[in-house]
Amino acid sequence: MLLALAGIAAQAQTKVNIRGNAPKGIKSVFIIKNMDGSGGSDSVKVKRGKWKYEKTLPADVHTLYIAPFESLKQDNKKGVVTIMADSIPTEIDLIEGTVKGSKASVTISTIFQEMMSAMKSNNRTDALKLLRNATMGNLDSMFPIIFVPMIHEALSLKDLQKIFYTGAPYENHPSMQKAKEHLAKLQKEQQDMASSQAPRAIGKMFTDIAMNDTTGQQRRLSEWCGKGRYVLVDFWASWCGPCRAEMPNVSKCYEKYHEKGLDIVAISFDMNKEAWLRAIRTMNMPWVHLSDLAGWDSLGAKTYNIRGIPANILLDKEGKIIAIDLRGDELGETLAEILGE
Repeated sequence: MLLALAGIAAQAQTKVNIRGNAPKGIKSVFIIKNMDGSGGSDSVKVKRGKWKYEKTLPADVHTLYIAPFESLKQDNKKGVVTIMADSIPTEIDLIEGTVKGSKASVTISTIFQEMMSAMKSNNRTDALKLLRNATMGNLDSMFPIIFVPMIHEALSLKDLQKIFYTGAPYENHPSMQKAKEHLAKLQKEQQDMASSQAPRAIGKMFTDIAMNDTTGQQRRLSEWCGKGRYVLVDFWASWCGPCRAEMPNVSKCYEKYHEKGLDIVAISFDMNKEAWLRAIRTMNMPWVHLSDLAGWDSLGAKTYNIRGIPANILLDKEGKIIAIDLRGDELGETLAEILGE
């Protein structure tokens, strides 16, 4: 993650004004420009527990990693902070490890502490949510160039459209190019879906299919869809890492909204029945499960033109498609709008 945070050239230099304190006995503070050190480093002396760093930084320096020199030698993360290299005056407490400054600096300082906890517990879902929320809350700064290159493929079309608003300060930054290409891809897919012939076009009625449930009994989507309840048809597989990472969020939404009128019908692209059933048991998925165990040759994939998973369609009470490919917070937010908090 740290290696991915290298600064990439922009257009203007930045004059930073940083002041802070340091623990007793600390003689100098070390400042690494960009998380991978690509901008070089500086150090400042501590006098009577206080220090300051005032400097005009090159355009390709976007973050500063600041620590008491002794903490680096001892590999001690206490009192170490990360901030944005912006022009807003910043105060840093290296005793408590806290930051006062721009919203982006406060956010990135906090996020790295929370990220360390998520990484220690190997919780990919929490880590992704942290980065997504931090990014979406700082679209008025250069903050997105830090995390969007890392998570853009996990972001929804709606999120990416918000990120690349007209006049965004980072819009043409080189590090955002792949994210912009991904946005263009999703927009094209949406345009294709808008065709009346597209099987997942918004406003189109669901297409009924028959597949076996976990007991081997043949069932039809029409047993649940168009029966007066909202239905999320979720396409997934036990071997799909992103699907498994998203499943805790789907479980949370099911638990919250099932009694309010939500059903889920999961269509698996598995080929191994035992792996399919084991994943259902171990990942807390108490909703309807269907599969023909045909992998990408699944009737579900062919009928709904599914080319990548996770994927889903959300149906209204009549069985009409009202949304597709809802993930993360966007799924919960959409259900809250429909079914209430």
